Amino acid sequence: MFPIGKLTLAVLGLRFFGAAGFLWGMFFGHLLIDRTIIRRLIKQYISSVDDNIRILLPYRFYKYYNRLENNIFGIIWGSVLGALTFGLPGFLILFLLGHFIFDLPDNRPALRFKSLFETFWNLNWCKILGAIIGFSFHSNLLIFIGVIIGFFADSLRLGGFAKKFNLDFLYRFWSRINLLKLYLHSSEARSFTFIQAMAGLSAKIAKADGVASENEIRVFKKMFELSYEQNSKIAAVFNRAKSSSDGYERYAKQLRLIAGDNLELKENIIDNLFKIASADGIIAKEQLDILKNTAYIIELPDGNFELISDNYKPRPSSSASTLQHYYDILGISPAAGNNEIKARWKELIITWHPDHAQSQGASAEEIEQCTIKMAEINNAYQYIMKTRKI
Repeated sequence: MFPIGKLTLAVLGLRFFGAAGFLWGMFFGHLLIDRTIIRRLIKQYISSVDDNIRILLPYRFYKYYNRLENNIFGIIWGSVLGALTFGLPGFLILFLLGHFIFDLPDNRPALRFKSLFETFWNLNWCKILGAIIGFSFHSNLLIFIGVIIGFFADSLRLGGFAKKFNLDFLYRFWSRINLLKLYLHSSEARSFTFIQAMAGLSAKIAKADGVASENEIRVFKKMFELSYEQNSKIAAVFNRAKSSSDGYERYAKQLRLIAGDNLELKENIIDNLFKIASADGIIAKEQLDILKNTAYIIELPDGNFELISDNYKPRPSSSASTLQHYYDILGISPAAGNNEIKARWKELIITWHPDHAQSQGASAEEIEQCTIKMAEINNAYQYIMKTRKI
C-alpha cells in the first residue's frame, strides 16, 4: 500500500488547487507519508480495525465479511475519496484505480506498477521537485533549470556523482547538515538498518549450531515484510553473515544504538532471535550464549531476558503460561508467519463461534463451551501478535 500518500494528497491537491496542487500533493505524499513511518502506522491501524471487527461481529454477518478477506481497502479508499472530491466520475475512476493498486496483492501488473512507480520517485524526487517549482510559476525556463539542478541534487543524494568526481566528503557533509532529509528519512533508514542488523545477527545464531537450516531462514523471512529491492540487500547480508558465527557483536551494537531506551523494542529483538534459534526445535548452548551476550550488549535487564527465555524452554503441555501454549491453542507452529496465524485464527472463529453453534441446534451447555473456547482463541491470537510486534 506504499503509494497511498502520493495518491491521496494528489487527488486532494487536484480538487482544491488544480494541476499544480496535484503535483505538489504527489511530492509531499511521497516524502511525508510513503517514505516515513506514517505508512506503516496506517497499515497497522487498518489491521487492528480488521481484528476488532472479526472479534465483535455476529456470526451471521461474519461469514460474509470473511469472504471479502482483505481485498476491500482500495475499493473503500477510492469510493470515499473519489465521491467526496469529484462526485460520480471520481467515484468510478478511483474505485477502479484503488482496486487495481491496493486490492490485488498477487496481481503481477499491479505489483510491477507499484514497484516501478515507487522506484521512479525514490530515484528522481529532486528532479521532480525542480520541475514542479517551475510548473507552479508557469515558466518553461524554470522547469528546465529546476530539472537540471534536481539532476545534480539526485546524483549527490544517491552518491554516484560524489563518487565519480571524488566528492564523497561533500556528500557526507550534506548528510550531516541536511536536517529536512534527516527528519524525513530517519525512520525509514533506521527501519532498514534494524532489519539488516537483525539479518546479520540471525544468520550468526543460525550458524552457531552448525549449519543455517531452511527452517531458520524461513522464520526470519516471515518476520519482516520486505520490498523487492530490500530483499536482495538483506539476502546478501544474511549470506555473508552465516559463513561464520563469529563477529555477531557488531550487529548487536547496531541494535543497541537503534533501540536506545526502548525496553519493548529490546524485548522484541531478543524474542525474535529466540524464534530463529528455536526454529529447529532445540536451542543449542552456542546459540544461547550468543543470545545472552546480545541481551547484555543491547542492555536488556537480566530479568526480562529470563522471562523471554522461559517461554522457549521445553515444558509439559499443561503449562498455560508459556508462549508455546498459545500456539497450541491455535494449532499452529511458532515458525508460522503472521499471515498464516491470522488465517488460522479466522478458521477457528468460524468453527467455534457461539452463534454458529446456536444455529446448528446446540444445547445451552455446548454454546457456553463455545463461548469459553472463543475467548481462549482470541486471547491466544492477541497475545501472540503482541509478542511479534516490532
